[in-house]
Parts: sequence; structure tokens; C-alpha cells
Amino acid sequence: MFDNASHRKKEGAPAPEEFREEREDARIALRCNRSELRLVDSFVSSGEFPTRSDLMRAALHAFLRSRAMSTAPTPPVDADGFVEVTVRLRPEEYADLETYSRHIGNGRPVRDTLAEVVRRGEMELKVHELVQRARATVREAVETRTQVGALQESGKDLERKGVVGR
Repeated sequence: MFDNASHRKKEGAPAPEEFREEREDARIALRCNRSELRLVDSFVSSGEFPTRSDLMRAALHAFLRSRAMSTAPTPPVDADGFVEVTVRLRPEEYADLETYSRHIGNGRPVRDTLAEVVRRGEMELKVHELVQRARATVREAVETRTQVGALQESGKDLERKGVVGR
């Protein structure tokens, strides 16, 4: 919800449902205070984003993706404590796994052989660790940007008060 958004219905304005049906893409307006705009502009001036709009679109997409991921349904767990997933394989790949399961895996089901392959690959490649490290790096970058913005504001406040000068 936007700050200071008008709750009055304007004459001739389409109802929200009608408006959504009319246009696929729509504009929204954001109200930001000066310090927020300075932070937005610092990202633009650093070259990380070409325009304020690009930054806001990227932020909105990231927010929506993270919110959607946090509300994603948890798949059911079977009696053995496993989650069943569908894997798409080419016929020749499936035939290889089936042969491997029958001869080397002592007749185990293909799904168990495939699960072992995935687990072993995960262990050897340390995929989980890499994902955790990447997420931590992103979190640290966000925290650092926040701290830099706060320090910039603090410095500007000190300059305005005449405590320090350039």
C-alpha cells in the first residue's frame, strides 16, 4: 500500500477489476523520502542499474521471487522420509540407469539408483555449501550497502551541523 494513497473513488475511474483487464502492463508510483532517493541514485550513478526504474523493477522482482519461494508448498514426505520428485531423462539415459540398477545395483529400483547418484554428486560438488556461501555473500552485500548509506547520511548530518567540513 502506498503512503498517502487516496481512498476516495474518483468519478469516471475504472474499478480495479476493470483496470486489470484493460492493460497487461501498468505503471505504479512510489513515494520515497530524500535519503531513499539518494540511495537509489547511488546505485544508478555507480552503474549498477541504468535508471531508477530498472532498480525498482529489479527490487520488486527480487521481493516477489523471495516471497513466492517462502510460501512455496512443501512436497509430501513418504513413510521412509523421502520426497518424491519427477526427473526428465532421455530414453537412452534411463536405459543406462536401468541397466546399472539391474547389474551393478543388484536389482535396485532405478529411482534409488538415481537418488544415490544425486546425493553422491551433491557431496562431491558440495552444491549445498556453494549455495549457502552465495546466499551469505548476497546478504553481506545488502548489509554493507545499508551501512554505507547510513554512514553517508550521518556524515551529511555532521556537515550540516558544522561539526566536520570538506
